[in-house]
Amino acid sequence: MTVTLGIDMNKSDNFLEPTKYKIRYKCELCGHEYSRTYKAIPIKDPSCPSKACIAKQELASLKQQMANLQRMIEEGHAPGQIGNKVVVKAVDETARIVMEDYKMTDLKDNIRHGESVAPKLPGQQQTLADNYFGGGGLRAAGISSKQAQALGRRAIAGAFRSTALNPGSIQLPEVKNGQSPLRVMRTEPTGKK
Repeated sequence: MTVTLGIDMNKSDNFLEPTKYKIRYKCELCGHEYSRTYKAIPIKDPSCPSKACIAKQELASLKQQMANLQRMIEEGHAPGQIGNKVVVKAVDETARIVMEDYKMTDLKDNIRHGESVAPKLPGQQQTLADNYFGGGGLRAAGISSKQAQALGRRAIAGAFRSTALNPGSIQLPEVKNGQSPLRVMRTEPTGKK
């Protein structure tokens, strides 16, 4: 509730010292004039430093709140509520079901676009997952780092876009307990000759 009366710019004579701005203000409520010195012009004007004015501002704020409350009662409308949308309820219910069914109580609730609500893996499993594409898991499968890089470049270039198999078209033989149901259907050349 202040009005800017004027700005005085004081350039420094010293090298690389910031320019200072002395801004004069006047309070609209009590008429008190005061000034502040800044290194940059502030976006918002400061509040009046007068103690009498602070009391007036609090009283004005209370009057505004009472007027808003009276208007809400007359119109029969409650203030805006957070969490009453269908999407929010669906997310909360899904999280509750996951926590009850899978005993996962450490879900993240303040996620942003592109993040996962799933908790991190336990330490050893997270290390294994992090190192799989770093070469450890690929080396165990017999693929060198150069071969993995070549495959990665080919994949990014789109070499494998039309080679997907329909899972329903694969006839698997009887799989015994403990065996992997996955079978090697074909291999890609690595560019080595």
